[in-house]
Amino acid sequence: MKKIYFLMVFFAICFCVLMSNVNNNSVNADAKCEVSFHFDGLQAIAFGDSKRVSDGILDVHHHTPLIEIKEIKAGKETVIRTIKADELKGKVLNVDVPNNQQHPTRYYSPDMSKDVQDFRWCLDMESDLFQQQLYLKDNFFAKIHFNSGTFYSERLTEEKYQFVAGNKIHKFNRQIGRPIGKVLLKHNENLTINGLDNSIKLVYRPGINYAIAVSNLPGKDMMSINHFTFYYDLVKTDVARFMPISVKKASYVPQPIVCEAAIFGKSKIN
Repeated sequence: MKKIYFLMVFFAICFCVLMSNVNNNSVNADAKCEVSFHFDGLQAIAFGDSKRVSDGILDVHHHTPLIEIKEIKAGKETVIRTIKADELKGKVLNVDVPNNQQHPTRYYSPDMSKDVQDFRWCLDMESDLFQQQLYLKDNFFAKIHFNSGTFYSERLTEEKYQFVAGNKIHKFNRQIGRPIGKVLLKHNENLTINGLDNSIKLVYRPGINYAIAVSNLPGKDMMSINHFTFYYDLVKTDVARFMPISVKKASYVPQPIVCEAAIFGKSKIN
């Protein structure tokens, strides 16, 4: 009897272990694998093409474009690829999820005042400032076309900004968010970046996320802090040059620095 009892206990334990492994495999198959794109520095992100979103990295003196790709596992970040300016110069990159037919979207919440991820926190040059299409010139340092993903806002500025042109003060008076794009990979999916000498593939792996930082920032020797003026050199339409001024500052001295990515909701980049 004791022998039969121990055999029954043994088989019961084996069954529990087997079911546990099945359940774990099921959970892993559905585990999140997200690729996030963070934009910092002078770049124009255009939404005028309904089928894709395009990022034009500005070609500006003293600014150095850079793309850094990190793998994130259990909160630990590891840089797996760095793409420097000399690799990016003149390149057109395409970000795709093969066999995924969904076009990029923007995240809008029911009430942006209660949701800092609402995309409307990002500064749209055309909708927020001028209410017209400005038409972008095609003279970028490099371009990135996103054929998939959802775009949000992140990292609101601590201070509110207003825009001033001469003695004109724009009605804009709020904080500004930084754009972020997210692509959620499903089981057996991968994200590809083509256009470089060698393509990049980020594959779905349970419990693994990827963060891609696209930056175009000035060096420490940059003397001028009127970075926002470079956006007006980029547009074909002649408009008043509204400049961002911190609401808390009563004068132009010292002039505030705004070196953030700007949205162009009506224009497109070829």
